[in-house]
Amino acid sequence: MKKILIIGAGGLAREFTSWFSGLYNIVGYLSDNDKEHLQYKLPGTWYNSDVTPSSIGTDLAVVAISAPLVKAKFYRELCKVGFKFPSFIHPSSIVSESATMHEGVVVSPNCVISPNVTINKLAYINFCCGIGHDVIVGKYTQINPGVELGGYSVIGDYVLVGSNASILQGISVGDGATIGSGAVVFVNVSERVSMMGNPARRLPFSPLLDASESQSTSSRTGE
Repeated sequence: MKKILIIGAGGLAREFTSWFSGLYNIVGYLSDNDKEHLQYKLPGTWYNSDVTPSSIGTDLAVVAISAPLVKAKFYRELCKVGFKFPSFIHPSSIVSESATMHEGVVVSPNCVISPNVTINKLAYINFCCGIGHDVIVGKYTQINPGVELGGYSVIGDYVLVGSNASILQGISVGDGATIGSGAVVFVNVSERVSMMGNPARRLPFSPLLDASESQSTSSRTGE
């Protein structure tokens, strides 16, 4: 089995371990806190800094962190020292041959990815999600369990979609938006907006992505 390093050691990392540990040899976890690694007896070694492909014996890594900005930060830093980010698709999921998966994408168990879908780099699709035909999912976006994305919908970069949310066909969700758990989205969503409810309504705050951070991130990376 190929060796991989998991970035993160929280709940999402433990889920990834449950789904994929029989398919990959997990060498350890990169995290700033070893408590969960010890508490849950996770495989491999806990690393808190200064990992390189040569020091751990593999250049393959997966980012199992739900916060999009944190995910992007780790990706940029680890690319500089030579890590690569393959896509991980659980064998229980159905992915159309015409779908496009970019680097670092994770598709968890029991998902359906329809024809002509594009999932951009480091997007994480958690379990039991349905992605309709011709959907675009932006980079670093987190799609939580049970989400349904209608055909032709466009989900921007750095978006967080909560569990069991539904985004109707043809809807666009702007960069940095947050869609709350259970929300049903009938209208286009602007950048950095939080939506909640059925029908989904805008909240007076958006905790996920500050405008200045978004601009500085783009200027540093060219992405």
